[in-house]
Amino acid sequence: MFMLKCMHCNQAGNNRGVNMYNIIPMHRTAAEEISIWDFGKGYEFYNIEEDPYVIETFLNGHYYIVYKNDEIFGFFCDGESARINETYPEDDDILDVGFALNPHWIGQKMGEQLLNIMFQYYHALYDVHIFRVTVASFNVRGIKLYERMGFYEVNTFYETIDNENIKFIVMCYNQSQD
Repeated sequence: MFMLKCMHCNQAGNNRGVNMYNIIPMHRTAAEEISIWDFGKGYEFYNIEEDPYVIETFLNGHYYIVYKNDEIFGFFCDGESARINETYPEDDDILDVGFALNPHWIGQKMGEQLLNIMFQYYHALYDVHIFRVTVASFNVRGIKLYERMGFYEVNTFYETIDNENIKFIVMCYNQSQD
């Protein structure tokens, strides 16, 4: 188990609270809970709707759950699990990642926190500085988050999913340039 302790302080430096984050490999109970998340109007594409294939995919060893205290805060994945298809090359210097924030926390600027937790986790395991994400072009919330975090567009492509041609944006973030 990987643990992070985050302290939130006000401008005077007083503690407002401590959040404990635990990161563990995805397990069936969490995958089933995540499979009923509803990401809201316009983001139905991301709803899993208890799809057994997706639940099994979550158990492939490349998905990790982030608990905030005792609640699933979000999850993230890496490698092939984070790629939509093979239109962009695998690169040993780049780690493909994907993530989802629990819909309970969406709209509260918590995406940055989840991304930073993910970055810390991978830095503890690998010597990686370049992260790559693939995001549907209609996912304005995600694109804005990635841009705020320093990601930049490197490619676009279209993929047909459920008989719909969807544009995806591939973005990279090079932490060694920070």
